[in-house]
Amino acid sequence: MSIALLVLACAPLFFFRLGRAGLGDPDEGRNAEAAREILETGDWVTPHLDGIPYLDKPPAFFWTVALSYRLLGVGELAARAPSALFALAGIALVSWFARRRTGHAAGWLAGITLALSPLYIIFGRIVIFDMMLTFCMTISVLSAFEAMEGAGPEHSSGRARGHLPGALFFAAAGLGTITKGPVALVVPLLVAITWALVRRRPARLLRLRLMTGAAIYAALVGPWLILVETRNPGYLHYAIIGENLQRMTSNRFETARPFYFYAKVVLPGLFPWIVYAAAAGLRRARALLPLSGGAGAPPWRGVWSRLAAETDPARLAAPFAGCWLGVLLLFFSCIASKRPAYMVPCAVPLALLCGRLWARAFGRAREEDAADVAAGARWAAAICAAGALAAVLAGPAGMALGISDGKYDVLLSRRFLLGATAVGLAAAAALLWATRSMRRPAAAFATAVLSIAVVVPLSHAASAYLDTARSARPVSRFLVGRLQPDDRVICYEQYRPGLNFYLRRPIQLVTTGTPFSSWYIKLHLDEFRRDPSFPMLSGEQLRRLVAAPAPAIYVLSPPRMYDLLRAEAGPGLRPEPIYEDLGGGLFAK
Repeated sequence: MSIALLVLACAPLFFFRLGRAGLGDPDEGRNAEAAREILETGDWVTPHLDGIPYLDKPPAFFWTVALSYRLLGVGELAARAPSALFALAGIALVSWFARRRTGHAAGWLAGITLALSPLYIIFGRIVIFDMMLTFCMTISVLSAFEAMEGAGPEHSSGRARGHLPGALFFAAAGLGTITKGPVALVVPLLVAITWALVRRRPARLLRLRLMTGAAIYAALVGPWLILVETRNPGYLHYAIIGENLQRMTSNRFETARPFYFYAKVVLPGLFPWIVYAAAAGLRRARALLPLSGGAGAPPWRGVWSRLAAETDPARLAAPFAGCWLGVLLLFFSCIASKRPAYMVPCAVPLALLCGRLWARAFGRAREEDAADVAAGARWAAAICAAGALAAVLAGPAGMALGISDGKYDVLLSRRFLLGATAVGLAAAAALLWATRSMRRPAAAFATAVLSIAVVVPLSHAASAYLDTARSARPVSRFLVGRLQPDDRVICYEQYRPGLNFYLRRPIQLVTTGTPFSSWYIKLHLDEFRRDPSFPMLSGEQLRRLVAAPAPAIYVLSPPRMYDLLRAEAGPGLRPEPIYEDLGGGLFAK
């Protein structure tokens, strides 16, 4: 199977009905609107949100979305298309590398594994930075392997070829840095350093051409940093100290989680591939424990010595992927700030490991390879059965716990729960059938692929949830036919950036700043208030607007703030909302 055919076959996973669901707030609405305001203002240096400088993240991803708007027009499909394209590009890159280093079968199996990783599918279909960041980090890490384990410059066909992997490493890291920050450089460097130490060849780091690479990195990152600091003094301090160091070491951004947080993200997000890789890894570790580097030496020393002495890149690709996955899990588990999106890059080395595992099981059908697959299938069957049981109990449990506020109606609906139960039981039964004979790796693989079908009902549930609870599209549609050019739309103690996107107009806010999903805006709130064009109102200004005969005023408020809004806006505001969804109610005077 050629890489082009693989990409075409995977495209429906990311593009089918891509523009159907409304943009979810705050993340999708915010990112899509920041890109739209780039086109509206013509400012490609400082992203804006509701007319306010929005510098929580660098602008490269916004640039790609803005270019997509120019090609496809402003809309949900154009906003999500860059993430989908980066996802497909990542599949092509992983497949190419696996084919190059571990064979054609491993190449297309690695690509299929990556394309069918639930977390990868989800983040390839939403307007968020992480798929572009994952693609950049993948280029950097694979370039590090090629530089350190491929033919050295003394054996290459020319000096330029010897420099290419190092140049790609730093170029991709630079692009990733202006996508989501220096993590795009730090993580690939950690992977390269760890691998060099594992291989006992730290001098190989010099093959990255560090001085030349630093110049390439500075040439990509430096111009934007200079421009943005010039226009927004203090940005560098916020970006380096606040957005990165404090995010990693403190709970200032309210995203700190315990060390084990990612266990509940990785298992469903990378299922079933993480289960197969873990089962195979544990089996091989037990088999290798008797090996030692000499009398009285620790049992792992012999394995380490063999790895350090290995010279064949084909034999090193899988250990390198394991090292890569381990660094990602350890690094992101150790930092304070934790989000599910940080695990998206883990899908790439996992796909390389599983591609090799399945290729060996298919190609040689050796007893130990088939046993690895069988062990993974048994584990996956147990998890599927447990998931089916959880789906059976979810409905009664939800009723017993009184979960009836509407937010979980989609996930607790009978249709969804029955579908999840059926898929879980069918997958468990098929996986157990596949383990009856250790000579059925193809059956186990097919069943693993089919078990991803649970993503289909989940995706439909997520789309329905986005439209009813997280998207500003329904209330925007309600407003479009009523708004006149001079009318005001105001958010009270909440901010839904999707309103800007769908209404194509500024939104005014009555807030202390807490509802902003931008820490940069929160930290600079007092400074922004001094600007007459700043879209924030005081309670007194809201009362005067409501009391004035014109223009028409529409105020969106979360349910918990209804009483406070009525008291602050005064008697000119209708006491009951004229429209309600799960995000809140719309009041008018």
